[in-house]
Amino acid sequence: MMQDLTIEGFSVPAGERARGQISALELADGSSVQLPLVLINGAKPGPRIYIGAGIHGDEVNGIALVNRALAAIDPKTLSGSIVCCPVQQPLALLADHRLPISQYLKSPLDQAPTDAWTCFPGDPQGNIAQVMAATLFRLISQCDAALDVHTPTRGGRYVPIAILPHMNLGEPAREAERMAQLLGTGWIMRGDKGMYVSDGILCVEATKAGIPGFTFEIGEGGRLEEDQVAIGAQCVANLLIGLGMIEGDQVPPAETHVMRDFLGLRANRGGLLITERALGEAVKAGDVLCRIFNVYGDEVEVVSAPEDGLLVRTTTLGSVSKGERVATLGLL
Repeated sequence: MMQDLTIEGFSVPAGERARGQISALELADGSSVQLPLVLINGAKPGPRIYIGAGIHGDEVNGIALVNRALAAIDPKTLSGSIVCCPVQQPLALLADHRLPISQYLKSPLDQAPTDAWTCFPGDPQGNIAQVMAATLFRLISQCDAALDVHTPTRGGRYVPIAILPHMNLGEPAREAERMAQLLGTGWIMRGDKGMYVSDGILCVEATKAGIPGFTFEIGEGGRLEEDQVAIGAQCVANLLIGLGMIEGDQVPPAETHVMRDFLGLRANRGGLLITERALGEAVKAGDVLCRIFNVYGDEVEVVSAPEDGLLVRTTTLGSVSKGERVATLGLL
C-alpha cells in the first residue's frame, strides 16, 4: 500500500494530489519568492519523478506543457508519485526574461553567476541563483528521476529534443538515456562536450547524485505555442507510460535520430536573415541554410552547412549582427 507523499512540509495521501508553495528567497521589501509545487501521490507503488520547467523566464511552453500533462493524470490509477515545480525561477518569469534581470542589474558582479540552471547543486549561503538552485536540488534529491523542461531563448526554435548528460556518469546516465528514448521526441543528443553536459547543469548534477535526469527542449522562447504544448505534453505522457506510472499507449516518433554533437553556426555579417531550410531537415555539406542581406537589399553572406547533419535549431529573428547564431546542426 502506498504511503503518504511527505515532502517540504506537505503530506499527500495515496491517490490524491495537492498544490502548494515553498519559500525560496526573501526580497528587499520583505516579500517572499515562492516556488509553486504540484504533488501527485499515486494509489500504487512506483518511482517518484521530479518534473521541472520555467527555470528561465521566457520558457512558457514548458510551464504549459507540464501542467497539461499532469492535469490528465488520475492519482487513483497512478503508480508512484510526481513532484513538479512548473516555475523553477519565478523572478525570471516576472521579468519575462531568461534571467531575473532586475537582480542582475542591481549588482552585476555580486549576482554572477546569474543563471540558476548552471549553479546546481547550488549553495544555500550563496547568491540568488545559487540559493534557488539549492532549493530546487533539495526537491530533486528526494526523487528517483528528473525531467528538466526548456525552450531555447527568444529568437530560437528547437525540434523537440532530449539532451543527455555525459555518458561517463555510469548507470544513472544509462538510465537517463533509456528515459530519453521513452520520451519519444524523435531527437536525442548524446554528446560529450558543450554547455548541456557541463558541471553545474541541473540534469548533470542530478545524474551525478544518482538521480537519472535529462534536458527536454521544445519550441521557441517567449512564445506560447499550442502545437508545441500538445507535443510536449504527449512526450511527458510517453515517459510516464514507459516508466509504468500511468496506463495508456505511447505515441512513438516516426524515426529517432541519436546525435553526437551540436554544431552552431554564426553570422559573419550583419543584416536581415532569411532561413531556407526547414527545421528538422537533413542537410548535406554545402547545402545553403540561410542568407543575410544588408539594409540596402544586397546579399552579403550565404551560410552553408560545413558538413552533413540535421537542422535541429533555427534562428527566428528577422535580423542578426555579426557573431550571432543563425542555425545549429545535430551531427550523427
